[in-house]
Amino acid sequence: MVIKYLRRLLYLSIGILAMAVFLVAPVKARSVKAPPMQPTAFFTPTPDSNGQIIYTVQKDDSPWRIAAIAGISLEELYALNGLQPNDYITVGMELLLGYEGPQEATAAPEPLSTETPLQVEATPFVGSGEICVIIFIDENGNASFDEEEVALSGGQVSVVSVSGELAGERTTDDNPEGHCFKEIEEDDYNVSAAIPEEFNPTTAMNLAIRIQPGDVKYIQFGAQPSGAVNTANGDKPSGRSTILGAFGIILLAAAGILGYYASRYRKHTTSLHR
Repeated sequence: MVIKYLRRLLYLSIGILAMAVFLVAPVKARSVKAPPMQPTAFFTPTPDSNGQIIYTVQKDDSPWRIAAIAGISLEELYALNGLQPNDYITVGMELLLGYEGPQEATAAPEPLSTETPLQVEATPFVGSGEICVIIFIDENGNASFDEEEVALSGGQVSVVSVSGELAGERTTDDNPEGHCFKEIEEDDYNVSAAIPEEFNPTTAMNLAIRIQPGDVKYIQFGAQPSGAVNTANGDKPSGRSTILGAFGIILLAAAGILGYYASRYRKHTTSLHR
């Protein structure tokens, strides 16, 4: 009788164990391949009244793609627009792709002859440009300032010349246009950024650029919230951990019951042998 009862109890414990393993076993995540990114349509620009062929940057464009479709080299695209290889392009930026036909030189009018011509000394032309900088919250971590992403407040940006002279610095705010340092003299500069502690960079935080008269350089630094921010926002453990804990308690209880009846069975068997 006791043996039959213990056998049923053993089968019940095995059933509980099997059910717990089935429910708690991790499910393999099915790998889903993301559909290939479809590049935006390339709008073929037409020359303006001055013969310039201007292209407006679209979403997912890159300098390499624009140069390839326009039929020019990447170096030509950089030279036409005063860009450096590390410069970023943004949606809405206008890029010069070339000119319609050969550029005809306009003959200068002949100067009027005078008895005492003026002696004019040539002076070197010294100009300035602008450097516009923004730090943005790179939500998807693709190192590109997308339309749905916003500026990051509380960061620091600075512009320093190669000689070590500080040309400008600023604490960033949520202005989607960033901040432009104006009247930057013609020279080589290092633009750097520092982000708040709760963020991780998704782009390089230093960039060397050269400013020539009339240049406007756009610099974008990306940052993404770190794991500490997600925890502070109240992320909770998954429900699977709660289920695992509950079945752990059930398994411990079943093991205790089984041990108790096994002990009683041994005592009963010992008394019979005596």
